[in-house]
Amino acid sequence: MTDHFTETSSQGFGSRLANSFAGLLIGPLLVIGAIVLLWWNEGRAVQAIVGLKDAASQVVEAEASGPSPANANKLIHVVGAATAQAPIQDTDVGITFTDQVGVARTVEMYQWKETKKEETNENLGGGTTTTTTYDYSREWSDEPIKSSEFKHPDGHENPEMPFRSKRFAASDAKLGGWQLDAGTLARINYSQALMPSAPTGWTLNGDNYYRGDASSPKVGDMRVRYVGLPSGATISVLAMQTGEGFSVFTTKNGYQLELAAVGDHTAAELIENKRKAEAVLTWILRGVGTLVMFVGFAVFLAPLSTMAAVIPLLGGVVRGAVGLVALALAVPLSILVIAFAWLAFRPLIGGALILLALAVGYGLWRWRKARAPALPPAAPAQAG
Repeated sequence: MTDHFTETSSQGFGSRLANSFAGLLIGPLLVIGAIVLLWWNEGRAVQAIVGLKDAASQVVEAEASGPSPANANKLIHVVGAATAQAPIQDTDVGITFTDQVGVARTVEMYQWKETKKEETNENLGGGTTTTTTYDYSREWSDEPIKSSEFKHPDGHENPEMPFRSKRFAASDAKLGGWQLDAGTLARINYSQALMPSAPTGWTLNGDNYYRGDASSPKVGDMRVRYVGLPSGATISVLAMQTGEGFSVFTTKNGYQLELAAVGDHTAAELIENKRKAEAVLTWILRGVGTLVMFVGFAVFLAPLSTMAAVIPLLGGVVRGAVGLVALALAVPLSILVIAFAWLAFRPLIGGALILLALAVGYGLWRWRKARAPALPPAAPAQAG
């Protein structure tokens, strides 16, 4: 069976130029989409900052022994032992866990994976020749890979994944005198590996259960591993008191909060960890927005490099220049969008960012002017 395929295709200059002009429509849409994403992201970031600050000022320390009527619908912080007596059953595998408050199952199936690689060369006259390589390999994946979408599916068929990763919660899970539901437990990262005896049809190798040959797997073989929260483990919860248990707390500005973690953590620690996570997400989305804006400008300017590609060397030079121009447009515009978003949501900080941007721009202009070579003095006019 062949697991490596190569195809070659050509595109004429006229067709390539026509396709590049589509960027005149797609490019502005990408830029607008990037602006919307960046603006929304800054609003989300500000909401998180204000919401977490508001939450920190409202926290009520509660006893692990159970709810107090006085704290109904308030943001409470509880630390105590999580316990459960009811067993947790995974009927898909046929395995039962005891003395566990919650169990997380990770499921993988051995599957075919398609890897596509394209290499495009420019021809004299503006056309292109593209060589596309399709490689097929087998690997463990926790997501189903649709082999029907492969370029060459014959001989690389993946079966349906019979079951997926899942979390289980004990029906009688509690934190002291509080009820623990699956929603609250889902916010906790379990870490203790669970390895009870392997059920019929499965073998235990390391901390993984295999349905198939662990040393020489075949497509369709399954691999499952479990981690759990043992009964008696200390956990910390920061959430709204609702009845006998917990639910999501909404701050005055609409920010929603429910936190839980293994160990003895203060409310301040839980909030600070959430703040750091929100900050990381903010920077990731800023990077995504800037990248989308860069692609938008690059696509919009693509007809220039396509027209220059009549001479391959010239096309490469122009394409590099287009990339630099797109970068020079995308980065400052992204910063301006972020600054104006903060001006709208937090005027003082936004104003400071805009002033900083102007100061940096002025400094760069002065630096460039100072480095510019001085012009020689003009020669005196000769008398006639």
